[in-house]
Amino acid sequence: MNSITQYLLAGFLVAAGLQYQAVSKGTRSARQPFPERGFWVAETAPDKKSTVVRYYAHSNHLVSETTEQEVLDIRKLSVRKYLNAKLRKELEKDTTGQSAIKLYEIN
Repeated sequence: MNSITQYLLAGFLVAAGLQYQAVSKGTRSARQPFPERGFWVAETAPDKKSTVVRYYAHSNHLVSETTEQEVLDIRKLSVRKYLNAKLRKELEKDTTGQSAIKLYEIN
């Protein structure tokens, strides 16, 4: 009888764990906005009061580099949305990105 209760308890814990994973995966995409194209890299030195943000195309081509006058906390959703919007604008202005060959096209 003791082993039956242990198996039932283990089964309930597995079911609860699967449900928790399903719920957390469904909400992650809303909390982690990823840009459609390209990516950005934010760099803040410990002794500085500003953040350097570099915007790249998918082919690892540096599109632009800007300095924000304040320290950006990329853990915040609003900051990631702000940087994604700026990346979209920088990629629209980039004229060299359309003519650059892709990494997978190199022989």
